[in-house]
Amino acid sequence: MTTSVPAGDFVPPPSTAGWRPYLVDLWKAPARARAALAGSLLLMLVSPSGLSAMTTYIVPAFSRDTGTRPADGILVFVTLPLLVGPVVLPFAGRLTDRLGARRVAVPAGVAYAATTALVPLCAPSVPLVAVMLILAAVCGFMASLGVVFKVVSTWLPQHKGVGFALIGVVSSLGAAVFSPVFQWLISGGGGLGWKGTYFVAAGLIAVVALPTALFLVSEPAVPTAVPTKAPPPLPGVELRKALSTRVWISITVALALAAAGTMTMRQIAVDFFGERGFSEATVSLAVSGLFTASVVGLFVGGLALDRTDRPWVVVPMLAAVPAGLLVGFLDHGSTPLLYVTMFLLGFAYGAESALGPFLIARYFGLAAFGQLQGLTLAIATLSLGLAPYLVSAAEGWTGSYTGPVLTLLVLTLAAVVLTALLPKFPPAWDTGRTPDRTTERTTDPV
Repeated sequence: MTTSVPAGDFVPPPSTAGWRPYLVDLWKAPARARAALAGSLLLMLVSPSGLSAMTTYIVPAFSRDTGTRPADGILVFVTLPLLVGPVVLPFAGRLTDRLGARRVAVPAGVAYAATTALVPLCAPSVPLVAVMLILAAVCGFMASLGVVFKVVSTWLPQHKGVGFALIGVVSSLGAAVFSPVFQWLISGGGGLGWKGTYFVAAGLIAVVALPTALFLVSEPAVPTAVPTKAPPPLPGVELRKALSTRVWISITVALALAAAGTMTMRQIAVDFFGERGFSEATVSLAVSGLFTASVVGLFVGGLALDRTDRPWVVVPMLAAVPAGLLVGFLDHGSTPLLYVTMFLLGFAYGAESALGPFLIARYFGLAAFGQLQGLTLAIATLSLGLAPYLVSAAEGWTGSYTGPVLTLLVLTLAAVVLTALLPKFPPAWDTGRTPDRTTERTTDPV
């Protein structure tokens, strides 16, 4: 295993550009670039990540409705979809590289809406519900995470940090709004229950994702001086070489461990803090605080990463996760501490799908970005599904959250150490084939 990023075709990054030119260039993006970015954000709003806030309240409602254990509800609605769904991401990245984002997003979006609507219709059979949830996750990931990072990286290669951060910000902002809404629809005054809420989600996906994929998602035309010549390959490290580096392994493991800590506490929040005297409505508002903190953390982190030659900003973001776990573990009835817990956890929520892609593109370039990012996110997302189930199951076996939560605390501290040991970024990759579209007008490919 190598310990550094392989050398390649680099050019030095511009060192004289300040914040003002950077922001002006971003603001002056052409209409196609702005539309593509807006489309990417809308796809993330109704993606499995954006709608994941409802699982916090669907799992208890499903358990009451079917008589299953909470751990089994997490297995059906969280673990299995997140174990199987992300497996498609490397293949989705490869399809996007070959066919284009729109040709992947449109059929995947149709299938995503349809499978989501079928979930409540399968309710008499728990295994069938699980199968349909897995299919919905697969289609949802293909229609969102499978395409949006390629769209942003090709339109805005010099603004990837803020572009990727905005993807996470919109997902978190939507979840912050959706969290109390879903709680009200499922177990509050809305009266729809978990089944009716899934029909609402399916309608939202159809109304938002399909027009977005058809009319907003696009990629820039590849400029070529001589039309008869094949375009030069994208700069970057080959997939096989990248996978053998300590840098890629450290990024993937660190993001997976940090994501596990945040996702687990979010998913068990109703039960964990209910034992500490908090109502479900209070917890739902605190969970909204988690998503709101994510908006701040990811946006600030993305801006900072674009303007530094080291991944230093990721270290304090991931360090907030063990800090939040510790505060939550020590909290026994204090509402202010509940909000402190969620804000700390939220500061790094979504880092695996927003800041992770920037690190991958910055260290390894665009040559195998779709496949490498898909694989990285697939591995990180596996921990999102496994960790909540294992913690809930361990609590069922031992009757206490003490051991599982302390284990999460240690693992998230390891994530901080791995991130702190990441090396300095290499010089900027030569993007001569894909100039920054914030400063160039191009026509959309037919």
